[in-house]
Amino acid sequence: MAGSVRSVEYEQISKREIEREFRRLCEQAARRGVIGFVPVEMVRLLPVQSAYLRRKLDGLGPWSDITAVSIGVLYHEPEILAIPDDWVSEPPEDGRWNQYARAYTELNWLLGDVAGQLAERFSGVAEGPTLEGWVEQVKHVNDYFPHCVSHRAFAEAARVGWRGRSGLVVTPEAGPALRFATVFVPQRLSSDDRDLPGCGDCYACLEVCPILRPEEGYRERCRRRLGALGLEDEVCGICVRVCWEAVKSRRIESADRYQRIFRTD
Repeated sequence: MAGSVRSVEYEQISKREIEREFRRLCEQAARRGVIGFVPVEMVRLLPVQSAYLRRKLDGLGPWSDITAVSIGVLYHEPEILAIPDDWVSEPPEDGRWNQYARAYTELNWLLGDVAGQLAERFSGVAEGPTLEGWVEQVKHVNDYFPHCVSHRAFAEAARVGWRGRSGLVVTPEAGPALRFATVFVPQRLSSDDRDLPGCGDCYACLEVCPILRPEEGYRERCRRRLGALGLEDEVCGICVRVCWEAVKSRRIESADRYQRIFRTD
């Protein structure tokens, strides 16, 4: 995705232009993507993350005039199916799980590049995907928070998806099987009022993963598991796969129901 284009002046920024450019970059990378918009001041962050973001966006303009553009890029189906379909405590010997780990690395690189290009094009600031390489360096998951923002918080507030029982953002398009980044642009753009189904009576992620118990502290338990698995990147994805399958099944059922209702003989 080499190359750059002229930055757009502040008054020229529009959601349609950003969406069009994002779609073009996704098509160029042969990936599907999702995008949403939300004014920054409408998103609740941890105090340390809010302080980090204010420093990062210093000089971009008044806080009330900055919009967060949440962008997500989807995994391909074979990459998701490389994840074990049930709980395992260590990787199978066939090494297939690393196909998902390699895709995780690729999507992080791709999102960093796409976010950077969008920021340059629309005079904004890019926040790349969640920090890598820290699982074995930090002593607790809370050590991440002063150094990044929550892409999940922006994606949820932008109505890209809803917060699932796993804590991940679940989208109608791909469940939680995607990676997020955020671009901040110096203009207030409206949010979309998107109807999202939510988890309903689905508990697939909690049923498959003993780490996702309702008690506090699951993120720290998850961090320790990622470090212990020893895959090529800091991933697990078992809850991702079962949720993706559940969302896909629900989507197929909805399509079948629609066809039955509107079928004509």
